[in-house]
Amino acid sequence: MKTILYFTAILSLFFLFACSDKTSDKGLNNEASLPDALLNKVSGLHVINSSINNKKHTTSLLYGNQIAIERIRANKTDLKKGEKLVRITWQQQSDPNWIGAIISGKLIAFEILEWLPKNQNSNYQKFEGNRMSLKNDTLGNDHSIKIILKQKMAILP
Repeated sequence: MKTILYFTAILSLFFLFACSDKTSDKGLNNEASLPDALLNKVSGLHVINSSINNKKHTTSLLYGNQIAIERIRANKTDLKKGEKLVRITWQQQSDPNWIGAIISGKLIAFEILEWLPKNQNSNYQKFEGNRMSLKNDTLGNDHSIKIILKQKMAILP
């Protein structure tokens, strides 16, 4: 009888110590999350490709609407009417959960390139910094626009 009682007590202790609070956000990468103000600017868009810059230690994703996807598939470089492209860039960081893995870290830049029907012209906006504020400096915008327009579709199996 004592054996059964000890066995039950030990088994109960194992179950008690096996239970833990797994509700912490340790597994979530909140640093790489988009701010709520910019989240709606990506809604409805599709991922076109991703890129990694090993020299700058950054990771980028390019999103676009259906018009942008059709232009890129046709290998054209001019912005079409109604087209919208969004490029998001993160700093890379080591993954705390997996040894040797690299994940997206701090959000560096959020770029929007779209065709404005009112002006019949393209509009480029770049958000930077900790608060993702609009960058008013236009130096280098042409270079960024050319890079975005030259992007190719990712080839998926």
